[in-house]
Amino acid sequence: MTPAEDLSDIPINSKLTATFSEAMIATAIGTGNFRLTDGVSSIAGTVSYDATNHIAVFTPTGGLAPSTRYTATIVTGIKDLAGNPLTTDFAWCFVTAVSGFATAPGVTITVPAGAATNVAMNSEVSATFSQDMDAPTIAAGRFTVAENGVTPVSGRVTYFGRTATFAPTRELASNTTYTATITTGVVSLAGVASDANVTWSFTTGTHVDVTAPVGTIPVSAESGVKKRIDVVFSEPMNPATFTTASFTVTGPGAAPVIGTVALDTASNTATFTRINHLTTPVISHPSPVSDLEPNTTYTATLTTGVTDTVGTALTGNLVWSFTTAP
Repeated sequence: MTPAEDLSDIPINSKLTATFSEAMIATAIGTGNFRLTDGVSSIAGTVSYDATNHIAVFTPTGGLAPSTRYTATIVTGIKDLAGNPLTTDFAWCFVTAVSGFATAPGVTITVPAGAATNVAMNSEVSATFSQDMDAPTIAAGRFTVAENGVTPVSGRVTYFGRTATFAPTRELASNTTYTATITTGVVSLAGVASDANVTWSFTTGTHVDVTAPVGTIPVSAESGVKKRIDVVFSEPMNPATFTTASFTVTGPGAAPVIGTVALDTASNTATFTRINHLTTPVISHPSPVSDLEPNTTYTATLTTGVTDTVGTALTGNLVWSFTTAP
């Protein structure tokens, strides 16, 4: 979700989003089950659904108030394409800034990196933004890849977790230079458009990448962990494959832990963060982020549904258990 849980200084002209782990029935998503409150009153707004990226977007009518704590709630009744409903309400909080931010969004990380050589021919091309973005503004022909800077490459653009990914419809040519461009007109969720084109180039080699990624569990994650559970990967991963379906935590026993999943593309680190199960918005709740229970054994699972940037999955599920400290 954006804004992320318990963040502050959120621009007052921001939209809210909730990204689902699978395709949803668009007509089942509306203001009746994507709600926003300031603790006293419900906030009026409109809700839209981006079917390509499985993102529900809440646009407040007239913007948000400054220096205000809000609680957003996704209410049961939303269904996937098979008719399965969301089983529990899901809520999170954030605090707005004193005033809106006027800064334009930029690109912080590209994969492949600029001037990279010997890039695998089956690579995808991605860009991670400095802010949460309005996904449809990226997909509308503003993220392109060209062979030798001239011939357009056919592909599909998706967006997940601040990262836009261009997936070519066929392998790239060998020993060839490609130029990726993100043009002005991409817009942040705060409604600010980028103010300059972003362009970078890379050169392919003669190979395809078939090496499976490897996930490593940091020592700090083995015991005594609190809010976050991390896994570090050996290579750049596809952020869209890291969902609450592919990264799960249970405990005690088989009881599922409710949380969010995100991938930090800078460090190739996937993180599961436990979230309090708030069935009713509670404005006085200190934080929706919650510690795990003490002296409790948990089991974390990363499935073969997670892939690297060329679509290669883990060779098998990564499963480990740990016990929290007193």
